[in-house]
Amino acid sequence: MIKEQQVINRKDPRVLYLQIYQFLKAQIEEGFLKNGDILPSEYQLARKLKVSRVTIRQALGKLQRENYIIRKRSYGTEISYHLLPQKDEKAVAVLMVDISRPFFSEIVKGIQTTLDNRGYKLLLYDTENRSDKEREYLAKFQDLIAGFIIAPATGNQNHAYYGELLAKKVPFVFVDRYLPEFNVDAVVSDNFQGGYLATKHLLELGHRRIAFLGEPAATSLSERIEGYQKAFKKYGIPLEKNLIIKGEKRGFENGYALIQKVNKKYPKVTAAFCGNDDIAWGCLKGLADLRIKVPKDFSVVSFDNLNFTGQLEPPLTTVNQPKYEMGQKAAEILLEQIERKKEKKQKVSVLPVELILRESTSRPRSSKKVGGKTKGG
Repeated sequence: MIKEQQVINRKDPRVLYLQIYQFLKAQIEEGFLKNGDILPSEYQLARKLKVSRVTIRQALGKLQRENYIIRKRSYGTEISYHLLPQKDEKAVAVLMVDISRPFFSEIVKGIQTTLDNRGYKLLLYDTENRSDKEREYLAKFQDLIAGFIIAPATGNQNHAYYGELLAKKVPFVFVDRYLPEFNVDAVVSDNFQGGYLATKHLLELGHRRIAFLGEPAATSLSERIEGYQKAFKKYGIPLEKNLIIKGEKRGFENGYALIQKVNKKYPKVTAAFCGNDDIAWGCLKGLADLRIKVPKDFSVVSFDNLNFTGQLEPPLTTVNQPKYEMGQKAAEILLEQIERKKEKKQKVSVLPVELILRESTSRPRSSKKVGGKTKGG
């Protein structure tokens, strides 16, 4: 039976949960607690050790992250300790938010080419843009691999885990989006400039009511919105903030649903800047189903320049981001961290973008060219 005096020394400078964690860890490793044994409940442990349940929960949480126990609802906390495999110094875990999307697939190709050329292996995992899945992979592999390349999940809740990677000096690099509160290398495209160029193009054609169609925000999307806003400000045109619309869905379905909403609620909107090509694809389909002709009746501009955009009907005007090169650069930076093992200040590497003009944009019907510029009605 576990007793308070065995576990806790009130004069010890270590916080209480660490004392409990280290005691239980030693009991497991030395075989006093065996696989399949069930620990007392949080309430029972807290009462026996005269600490709060929060303290017990912290200790058990750390044991669970390190694979010493399994916690099962309505069952209890079971000892489940197995010696972990040896660390693979040539393995890199790549965590992407949605591998099925061509954008992230292109980034992965760039990463893989670089790793292959340098004799490293790639372990690819899809977090499905979920913080809990991302957390699972961070905890599982942090002591087993050389480093991580991560596109962090939207609304990220894994700050404690990233803090743990930093404390353990596990190399990692963010790609496409990043968490600005961490002093970590990141590789992104120039989302701000791309958002500005896309909106500027529509404004110069004469459009004045331009909807921004987006998804739950990541840093990449937020920066595109900032570029959209800058274009309105530079051209002295009032910005209607209610036209920045973010759907609950993602990709094609999101674009389809949002353009239906715009058509119903804001019928005077003449153009849309879609936050990515998947949204734009859904937007074009939605407009076709509404019998709204693009670009005759409505213009659409997007962001990414995925392979399919030139084959859409009509071919899509979009901002090209160097997806493959982003992956290459992220892998190069990570390998430099791994092989040089030098600490340095965070650097956000911003790669240039360009607007690719195709057939999905034109002047609105009510606008006309005046003195070489477009004047919108």
